[in-house]
Amino acid sequence: MTINIVNLIVSILIATCLVILQETMSNMFWLISVDMPVSISNFISTYFANILAMNFSGAIPLVALVAVAFLIAFLVAKILLNWLDVPKTYAYGVAGALAILSLVLLMPLAFYNLDILAGGRSVLGKSILTAFGLISGIYFGRTLEKRII
Repeated sequence: MTINIVNLIVSILIATCLVILQETMSNMFWLISVDMPVSISNFISTYFANILAMNFSGAIPLVALVAVAFLIAFLVAKILLNWLDVPKTYAYGVAGALAILSLVLLMPLAFYNLDILAGGRSVLGKSILTAFGLISGIYFGRTLEKRII
């Protein structure tokens, strides 16, 4: 039980860090497109600054939003796994992808139709963020399958 909680927290942190990475990359690509000089050190320092700012500044930390979305999605996946014969890796992968996708699609409704995550403003950005949710969910599902064996 404790190991599952630790793996859930790690899965949430993986998703949060990947979302922030995509957000930072999106902003850096925009800066490069308008001929601003962006170095690797600028990118790395901005990434770590974004991790701190998006999780410890503002009204709602990103990690809390991801945690709520994952908890709901993983709970639904666990309930559905009682009736479906699907490997946990796939079920939790899809649940993680849907959690992040719903977060990206529903956040503008809460913030006056503004896309808060710059990386999620395009279809490509939403797809990448959804893939990151898939990766995090697969990680969590694999840790659960390893516990059974």
